[in-house]
Amino acid sequence: MQNKTFVIGAYGIESKDMLVLERIFKITEGRTRSYKIQNNEINENKDIAMVNVSNRDAIKQWGSENLDSNGEPTCPTLLVGKVRPKNDRFRFTPIPFFATRVLKSLDEITVEDLKYTPEITIDDVAKNKKLETQSERAAAGGLNQQQVVSIAEKSSSTQTSNKRAVLVVDDSLPVRQALEMKLTMMDYRVQLATNGQQAIEFIEKNNYDSVFLDVVMPGVDGYEVCKRIKRNKATKHIPVIMLTSKSSPFDKVKGKLAGCDSYLTKPVEHEEFQKVVSGYLG
Repeated sequence: MQNKTFVIGAYGIESKDMLVLERIFKITEGRTRSYKIQNNEINENKDIAMVNVSNRDAIKQWGSENLDSNGEPTCPTLLVGKVRPKNDRFRFTPIPFFATRVLKSLDEITVEDLKYTPEITIDDVAKNKKLETQSERAAAGGLNQQQVVSIAEKSSSTQTSNKRAVLVVDDSLPVRQALEMKLTMMDYRVQLATNGQQAIEFIEKNNYDSVFLDVVMPGVDGYEVCKRIKRNKATKHIPVIMLTSKSSPFDKVKGKLAGCDSYLTKPVEHEEFQKVVSGYLG
């Protein structure tokens, strides 16, 4: 899976808030999309502008550098500040910065404005790819354990109970991360399971509006998990979308026999993914 670092041009952000941003961006190292502050000393080009709307000089400078003759922005822009501006033309993230809010806004910009969506092509070739854990990346950025826990708690608190819940089951870390990123951006609450047995335990304890289920997994495979879901009166109503491989056309037939509602063929294409999600999750 392709990785890319996006350069953030900061306008009018105070030094203490810049330090927080730098630590947040350090956490993104190893992600499909990572971020860093623009280095003006080497005339580095920016991909995204971040402007403090509470600073008039910053707004003026941003406008002179990023608006064309018609007043249209030439660079995707994220507004930040202590008070949300009345103009909702741009995305807004409040100060003080929280990792989950900042990264969610920037991730949305890279997908919707910059059209960077390598995760939507999910391929099992990446199954053996090893990525650092969030704690390891945070430690590399100078965050202590308490700060790492704080980030995790804030991330958890954003998943409100009124969101539709989705369970993603796959033994491939890149696949889980890709689906989690896309579903979270679509405002679903996502839980991840790495194998069939763990998925069964989660389903027994939690309520889900849909399950994305890999076919081939060690131990209890996707077919068995699907059968158990559909045989249980309490869970048989849950839509099950199985993740199959193009190299195994019989997976689709076996999935239907197991009771799955639909399937996605890996690598998953964007339009196909959107169609299935809107069909079963709305």
